[in-house]
Amino acid sequence: MAGAFTSVAACIPETPSSPRGPTPDKAAQAACLAEGGTYEIAGIAGQYVCIRPTVDAGKSCSAESDCSGFCMAETRTCSAVTPMFGCHPILLDDGSHAEICID
Repeated sequence: MAGAFTSVAACIPETPSSPRGPTPDKAAQAACLAEGGTYEIAGIAGQYVCIRPTVDAGKSCSAESDCSGFCMAETRTCSAVTPMFGCHPILLDDGSHAEICID
């Protein structure tokens, strides 16, 4: 009979003790959207962030100073958005290669 109780107990849904995920800031979201960005959950902290397009996305670059975002080492083009979460190979101001990780 203990096995039957275990099976029934496993079917009872859990009630969350707190809301799931962060709550968006409506004013920040409106400002982000007005700037052409997307307001989404990002990064290791799982918080809302405004991901904005860069003005020079896809432009050829040889150093970070050539871009409003990052100069991507693999393509030698300016990043499409900022911030860019995760790890990416970039070119620094002196043209040297580095890997940046943004969480």
